[in-house]
Amino acid sequence: MIYVEEILDRKTGELVSVDKGDWITITELAALLGLGRRQATAVLRHLDFLQIEGVGRDSRHRVANWVVQSGWGKRLHRKTDKFPFDVIGPDAVQWIKERWQGAVTAIERETFSGPVAEAKAALDDFEAAYGRKEMTVQMKVYWLADIFPDLTQEQMSSVLDVSQQLVSRFLSIRSKQLQEAKALKASFR
Repeated sequence: MIYVEEILDRKTGELVSVDKGDWITITELAALLGLGRRQATAVLRHLDFLQIEGVGRDSRHRVANWVVQSGWGKRLHRKTDKFPFDVIGPDAVQWIKERWQGAVTAIERETFSGPVAEAKAALDDFEAAYGRKEMTVQMKVYWLADIFPDLTQEQMSSVLDVSQQLVSRFLSIRSKQLQEAKALKASFR
C-alpha cells in the first residue's frame, strides 16, 4: 500500500501530498520472498524484527519497538476491526532481504537436527504422498503425537513453526478426546 502524507503549504494554502513509499504487510512480505506467513514470521522473529505481544489466544506477532522508532514500521489499528496489523517500509524490506538468507541458515542449523529434522521430513513426506497440504496446525500436532510420541512440545513447535503454548493446548484437547473415546468404548463392553 502506498502511503502519502499531506502537508499544508503555507505559501499557497494548499495541501501537498508527499509520497512515503510502498509499505507492505508481513503477509505481503512473505509472498514477496516466496514463503508462507508462518515461515516468514519465524525468520523475522529470529532477526528480532517481530516480537510476541499478548497472552494465550490474544497473543500475536507485532513489529518490534525499535523498528517503529527507527521509522521502518508502523503499528495500525483498523477502525472497524479489533485486530491490529503492521506494515513495514521499503527501507525495512531492503534490510530484511540483506539478512534473510543468513537468518534462514541459522534457524535451520539450530532447529532442524536429529529427531526434529526427522519429524519435519516425515511430515512433509506424508503431506506430499497423501495430498494433505491443507492440514491444520491441530491436525499436524495430532499426527506428530501419534507418529513421533517421543518428541517434546518444544520440538513439535520447532517442526511446525508455532508456539509451544499452542502445541500444549492441542495436546491437552487430544488427551481429553482420547479419554472420552476410551470411556465410551468401555461403556459398550
